[in-house]
Amino acid sequence: MEHPLIYCNGDSYSDEHYHVNNNKYLINSTYAHVVGKYLNGFTINNAMSGCCNRRIIRSTVHDIIHQRKLNPSQKIIALIGLTFELRSELWVDSESITNRKDSFSESATESNFRTHQFSEQFLWRENLLNDIDIETINYYKLDNKFYKKFSEGRAYFFSPYAERINLLCDLTMLVALFEKLNIQFLIFQSPLAEKLESEYLKDFFKEDINKDTRFFDFENFSFCQWAEDQKFQTIDDEFKPGISHYGPDAHEAFANKVLIPKLHETGQI
Repeated sequence: MEHPLIYCNGDSYSDEHYHVNNNKYLINSTYAHVVGKYLNGFTINNAMSGCCNRRIIRSTVHDIIHQRKLNPSQKIIALIGLTFELRSELWVDSESITNRKDSFSESATESNFRTHQFSEQFLWRENLLNDIDIETINYYKLDNKFYKKFSEGRAYFFSPYAERINLLCDLTMLVALFEKLNIQFLIFQSPLAEKLESEYLKDFFKEDINKDTRFFDFENFSFCQWAEDQKFQTIDDEFKPGISHYGPDAHEAFANKVLIPKLHETGQI
């Protein structure tokens, strides 16, 4: 019997290379690795700290097509942890990229895409409208004048409805690819998604996803909130409600108590 492949993608909450003060707690110890061991399979974890949902889906599409070409008949299970909708991307010319000592990949598969987040403040909207600096971090040392204008414009016109609609549309197409290539999967939020009111396009794309038990409810369930509710200790320097990072104990429990039972429940293992 061929060993299954457990494929994982997401942001820092799924990234085995996420570290605090150089302590790499999660090497070979994320929830994906636990599922891989349970199924006596191989694990590929392509999660990347700080990335956006568009990158998660795009790199998943690339990796899954590549792996299916390499292994036409292997059982593949994809575990996808979605991230903050506030994040987006920029295309950065290679000569403009400065060296950074973090986990942002500069591999060929990432091309020239780089994550952009216009603010890390909780009160960014109020500050923006009151002409207070929203403190966008210019990671790649791009032209400060235009980077600031772009970030403030992106913040001003930001809509969680637009982000959710595009995310749900992307996921609808991702599922079609998974089914075409015979890929099993579970998709969930790592940090909880914002609760939104009814809107036609959002509701239209959400309807089929809501019926698919391979998806968790984005607005009512997340890995971070689950770990917090289970009283696991964060590995971050300080506790941040709903968005803290957790260590191998939480990942192991999440795999054993949530993911593996869900894979059984959905008939995927």
